[in-house]
Parts: sequence; C-alpha cells; structure tokens
Amino acid sequence: MSVADMAGVVFSAGTVFDGLSVSRQDTESFLHSGSIEGVTSRFDLALLQDLRDVAAFVIDHQGQRSIDADYLCEVNAQITRTGAINPGKRRSSGQQIGVNTRYGRHEPKALSQPDLQSLVESSTSGPDPQEKALELFVNTAKTQPFQDGNKRTAIFAANGLLLNKNAGRLLTIPVDENDLSLADAFNDALAIAYIQGDHQPVKDLLREQGFAPQC
Repeated sequence: MSVADMAGVVFSAGTVFDGLSVSRQDTESFLHSGSIEGVTSRFDLALLQDLRDVAAFVIDHQGQRSIDADYLCEVNAQITRTGAINPGKRRSSGQQIGVNTRYGRHEPKALSQPDLQSLVESSTSGPDPQEKALELFVNTAKTQPFQDGNKRTAIFAANGLLLNKNAGRLLTIPVDENDLSLADAFNDALAIAYIQGDHQPVKDLLREQGFAPQC
C-alpha cells in the first residue's frame, strides 16, 4: 500500500477540515509522483505535505502498533507544517481551545494521557472495526486533545485502526467537488455531536458516505 492509495482520505480531510483548494485529481498526482502542477499556494503545498506524511506514518505502522494514546500523539506529531507549535504534544489545561459552530461554541477540557488512553479504549472496545473507527474519529475530534490538527489526527487514527484490522475499507470525509452541501451536512452533523452530544447523525452520514473500498 502506498500513500497514493489514501488519496481519498487526504483529499477529503484536507478539503473539509482545512480548505484545501487542490482538486482530487491533482491531489492524487501529488501523492503519486510529487507533482505540484495543480498546487497554487504555499499553504496548499504545506497541507498536502503534512497529510502525505501522516498517511505514510499510518501505512508504515500498519499491524505494528496498537491504537492507543501514544499512537494518536505520534499521528499528530506528523503534522509539522500546518499544525501546532509543538506537534504531538497534548494541550494542557491552560491551553484552552474551541470552535464556533452554528449551535454554539465548543470548548472541551484538556485531557491527561490517562484520560486520552481511556477515551481510545472505550472508543475501540466493540467487535466491528468500522464502528470502532467511527467512534474513535468522533470522540477524538470532539475532545480535541491537541493544540491543532485534531480532526486530521482523528481521521487518520481511525484509518490506522481499519488497516490494523484488515477491514478492507478506508474512512473518508463526505465531500463532493460539485456539491458543497455534502460537506456542509457533515460539518452540521459534527457540530451536533460537539454541542448536543448526539453522535448518531454524523455516524450515520459517515456510514453512508464515508467508507470507501481499500485499494
């Protein structure tokens, strides 16, 4: 498996989470050959490089690492260009972060390493790899254990779990280059999980639109 095989994850995460303005085709070209012909900004290039590095980490450690708190920290540590000042380090209680949503502001408390480990364990305790991946993604994104790059960490950790379990599928973020309403529906459902504590809408959308066959 190569990073190009995770193009759907890279493109969808970059586009929905961070406003990547590179097309799916040009994203695939970058991951396959390093071509930057379709990359028009330094930010897009840095974002693609970070996402490529995270994808490479997940692939390189497939079946070699358990999905635990340390694994999430190492995934986040790959985001060195467009993430936190201290990649891979959990934020402290004094490093309060938050996100504004259409339902209000979400400001989760900081997690200790044992807290993060408990979160991962509870998220991955079920028998179905796809359901565990969904739970891990939503819970990690919602708790925002790092200073930045939390949703990117969440989606790649979820895919690390799927690869470890040989699930044969990857989890992408719902997006359509010709229909912005799909990504908007995802962001709305994730905001409901953040503010109202109802994880079902975002999980349902990801079940229907997020899973793709592993190449």
